[in-house]
Amino acid sequence: MKTRNYTKAIFTSLLLCVFAVSVNSAMAQRHKSNSRQFDYQLRGGINFCQIDGDASGSYSKIGFHAAVGTSFPLNDDNRLRFVVELGLSQKGSRIATSEMDRHISLLYVEVPLMLAYDFFDNKSLRISAGIAPAILAKANVYTDRSYDALHSNNYKTLDALPICISANYNITELIGVDVRYYNSMLNTAKENHSGTYRIIRSNKGQFNRLLQAGITLNF
Repeated sequence: MKTRNYTKAIFTSLLLCVFAVSVNSAMAQRHKSNSRQFDYQLRGGINFCQIDGDASGSYSKIGFHAAVGTSFPLNDDNRLRFVVELGLSQKGSRIATSEMDRHISLLYVEVPLMLAYDFFDNKSLRISAGIAPAILAKANVYTDRSYDALHSNNYKTLDALPICISANYNITELIGVDVRYYNSMLNTAKENHSGTYRIIRSNKGQFNRLLQAGITLNF
């Protein structure tokens, strides 16, 4: 248990360092050139979640997300950008059958890293795609309303390769709406008696999949 806690602390520190370095780099570049603009964003909202491979196929688990992010330009017209975020996201699923009622709640600290492009003359629409490596902060599984320690401890500390696709539309300069899709590419469970697979058959188990909807504050 202590080893798991140390691993979480190490990965959390590394992700925080990545975020801090990215922000500092963006700020440094901003001072070098006034022609290149950097933006900052707060985002939050709800998650519609499921876990592929857990015997449930619907987005029946409702969670939340909250994040802070920045983006900096990769070309001269500022439209092609690199996005870095740091946030919390609650994932999981609910398995409801005649034999079992199971609630799986997985809270992750994640760092989405995406390439983005701003569309329209006022750059109000941003389409992004990338990966969102995540550290498991807390796992709670309840089976038939009782805490299930066995299944709660069956999830890996690191979800290393979720892909994400995002669409963000700014209603005003300050406020926007955001939708996002996530899908884990690597198995997130330690042991699997059943499940599905991604990419190759040996990569078999459980995979987080979710849709997000929320609002953004842009600076």
